[in-house]
Amino acid sequence: MNISIIGGGITGLTTALALNKLGYSSTVYERSDQLNEIGAGLLLQPNALKVLEWLGIRDEVSKLGYEITNMEITDRFLKPFRKVSTETISDQEGNLSLAIHRADLQKVLANAVNSLQPIAYDARYVAHEIKNGKVNVTLEKSNFQTDVLLGCDGIYSQVRKAIFPDSTLRNSHQICWRGISAYKMPQELQRKSKEMWGKRIRFGFAQLSPEQVYWFAVKSRSDQDKNLNKEQVSQLFKNFTPMVSELITAADYIHEDELSDVNRLDAWSQQNVCLLGDAAHATTPNMGQGACQGIEDAYYFANTFARNSQISDAFSRFESSRRKKVDYVVNTSWMLGKIAHLGIGSILMKGISILTPDAVLQKQMKQLYEIDSF
Repeated sequence: MNISIIGGGITGLTTALALNKLGYSSTVYERSDQLNEIGAGLLLQPNALKVLEWLGIRDEVSKLGYEITNMEITDRFLKPFRKVSTETISDQEGNLSLAIHRADLQKVLANAVNSLQPIAYDARYVAHEIKNGKVNVTLEKSNFQTDVLLGCDGIYSQVRKAIFPDSTLRNSHQICWRGISAYKMPQELQRKSKEMWGKRIRFGFAQLSPEQVYWFAVKSRSDQDKNLNKEQVSQLFKNFTPMVSELITAADYIHEDELSDVNRLDAWSQQNVCLLGDAAHATTPNMGQGACQGIEDAYYFANTFARNSQISDAFSRFESSRRKKVDYVVNTSWMLGKIAHLGIGSILMKGISILTPDAVLQKQMKQLYEIDSF
């Protein structure tokens, strides 16, 4: 059976590796002429790390990342709304999150995929047509035929637009700047991830190595907030702890975009075509679960596909196995982003944090980090 994957990002590459583990070969088609990720970091939380362990690449990935022992929401001066224990942010096996440069993770995944079946670069998807049970795919420079087409091409997925032309994005009206800075964290902030909330503005960071920090800055959007340089972004945070401006100023460059997710789709598949990751259910980054959910999709899709002889059954059961958790992540992340940018967001979150019992918080985190065994 020929399986073709559109998109050489984290979801697409992980899906290729997961399918291979269960005996299915596939080809990844990437529109760029090389892998070229923006200078940003991400958190691999325990649910994603379990999948990487199942794939046999967790140790290699872990060497390139930095384990995070504490994650908290704080005020502008790093005073936490609620103290969070290491136990709360770990899973039942004691796994913690790993902060890693996105490009480092993608390189490990790409090298593993290339050792199985070379990635097809400079292969921009244009359209597809299904005839006689086969998918005829048109690329910008070539064509091919496949049995199964998987759309792993991100939030702006062209595969999604082809099968669900009425699908839309939901704009949060929040603008986000991201950067990576050469910076030595004070001892009290080593291996910690913090998100500071001000009034309709927030700043977060996670340490990638002893000398490198990933940071993000988010503000309710206005026309004056577009195309800012790092000095202008730094000025927005002049009332935060001085470390914030130091981190922004130390960045080689910053990436700017508006935060959006995908309005909930009625289905993720159509005939022989299925969407995974951000193409199906992009989320705002407020829970740090975007890449993790794409990695989970790869694990569930491969295992479901291997256990169902009919493609339609495999697609249907994959979706039903993922809907509840994905909806929880997307909706909760959206809600957190909205609360953060209320005029009284900090007060409200502080109240929620204080009133939520430790047992409830720990249960929520354990459920988030859990994946099924097949």
